[in-house]
Amino acid sequence: MTFRKAVLCALSFAAISALPVEAKQTLTIASWAPPTHVINSEVWPEFIRRLETVSDGALTATVKLGLAPPPGMADLVLDGAADITYIFHGYNPGRFVTSELVELPGTMGGAEATSTAYWRVWNEMLKAAGEQDEFKTAAMFMHGAAQFHLVRPVASITEIGGMKLRAPGGVGSMVIEGLGAVGIQVPATKVYETLSSGAADGVVMNLDSRTGFRMNEVAPAMFEVPGGLYRGSFTVLMNREVWDSLDPQLRQKLDDELFGEPLSRLFGRHWDGGDRAALQSATDLGHPRVVASQADLEVFDAVARDVEEQILEKVDGTGVNAARALEMFRAQSERVMQEIGE
Repeated sequence: MTFRKAVLCALSFAAISALPVEAKQTLTIASWAPPTHVINSEVWPEFIRRLETVSDGALTATVKLGLAPPPGMADLVLDGAADITYIFHGYNPGRFVTSELVELPGTMGGAEATSTAYWRVWNEMLKAAGEQDEFKTAAMFMHGAAQFHLVRPVASITEIGGMKLRAPGGVGSMVIEGLGAVGIQVPATKVYETLSSGAADGVVMNLDSRTGFRMNEVAPAMFEVPGGLYRGSFTVLMNREVWDSLDPQLRQKLDDELFGEPLSRLFGRHWDGGDRAALQSATDLGHPRVVASQADLEVFDAVARDVEEQILEKVDGTGVNAARALEMFRAQSERVMQEIGE
């Protein structure tokens, strides 16, 4: 090779090397639970790994905590201050009416079964209400059965009457108020402070909260209603403009392999693990645990029926056939329970 050719080759190589390389796009995930909570410690890391795999390295994400209080997370993503978040529907009263349908007591199954069922009924029936049309909905999921976590133990559900209990709003608040308790609505991130200050006698939350939100320290006693008091409704939302900006083939691949039922099931599966670990921790610590008697269940069932009638009427007002949607949700949950051997 002549000197002139060598120089030309070198210049050509340098020019090629200087061409811009398409950068990996990093999405911002806004999260609000404590760093040790199962969603932050387990779910988001697995989600990011799957996102990178499904997108062939075109996408990754980083999790940022504390960007906004829990009730403000939906608008944070809507305004473009974050790309993805998860929200508890009950923190936005009146905005996501259909979500209250799946929170009703009377559905059996853990978080994986109900989360999978939730995606199916939302995609087929509840989505039509248009409550999340401003976003790209990546998942619909639920925590496990919520129970009473109390400062002091009780022997009967009738002792709940008159207590001040942290409630989430929506169905959870309706149930405890129907039992005669006074509901105090504060975000999950404030329950430890609320209880440690003596402002409440307990909370109604899923079992994972005993470790995720340090309930073991301030609410050692449990009163358990089989099937739970309610199931919290959650969703993963993505900024619509960010979603629309992605390559159509990539969007299709994400919808086929990650978003929707797979991601809904992922959240539920990890939350089931968190519930099991928290229950074992409470048992190891020797914390009192009382299971509702038949007499207790008769009292509870009367309240649950009244709440269900109110919610069915409310959801019907959105144009959704509430009774049929609830029937589908419960049937799908039982179907998934059989699939996973629950």
